[in-house]
Amino acid sequence: MEAARVASLRGHKVTLWEKSDVLGGNLIPASVPEFKKDYRDFINYLRTQLRKLGVTVELEKEATAHLISEFMPQAVFVATGATPIIPNIQGLTGEMLISATDALLGREKVGDSVVVIGGGLVGCETALYLSQKGKKVTVVEKFEDVARDAFKANREYLLEMLANAGVKILTNSIVLEKINEGLIIGGRDQMRAKKMKAQADSVICAIGLQPCNDLVGALKNKVPEVYAIGDCVEPRKVLHAVWEDIVLLGFSRWQ
Repeated sequence: MEAARVASLRGHKVTLWEKSDVLGGNLIPASVPEFKKDYRDFINYLRTQLRKLGVTVELEKEATAHLISEFMPQAVFVATGATPIIPNIQGLTGEMLISATDALLGREKVGDSVVVIGGGLVGCETALYLSQKGKKVTVVEKFEDVARDAFKANREYLLEMLANAGVKILTNSIVLEKINEGLIIGGRDQMRAKKMKAQADSVICAIGLQPCNDLVGALKNKVPEVYAIGDCVEPRKVLHAVWEDIVLLGFSRWQ
């Protein structure tokens, strides 16, 4: 949306294809918690600007190399985003394993006792959100600290909120396997650390995202110019994606 907005401001005729029925991508689940409501305002701002600028938006239209070639654009910006990485843990399959995205969007039912695998910003924010919904939540993080990818001030506030919400945090730990009683959690160094059992009705996966970039290669030699932007290059924060678009469109021949 930001690339479309800036390109339109530069005087280009822009068409935006979105394979789902709504604009927003991963910003939509990111904006679900009440403490992330500013992201909702940002999504609405971008949608409004596209409408005011006359950008053609086609929803429920998945971009393929064939369709793009038929459209005959002079340039293509690929912003296909990223999808959750799902861990391979012994015995952990089916409805019990839920991505943070699906948990936030309510696509899957989350039980009362929850283990969140991954203590990055996404995992911690999802844990806080679920705790505020009355769930008993434990975060399992393999490194020494959680929310290491958050800005300092935000991290301090987030850790305080997690503590006040009663979220249990296990660092230097990993989920080893699923058993009938729940999960077996051990230290990152499995040879020396003790193992423990943790009750879990649901396991939320928040260990990162993987880029959806197949379309970039598929468009090679099919259109004059192709630019990969956002999470399909590398999953990062909103700030990075927005500034990447501004730099690309503001300091190139696209001016």
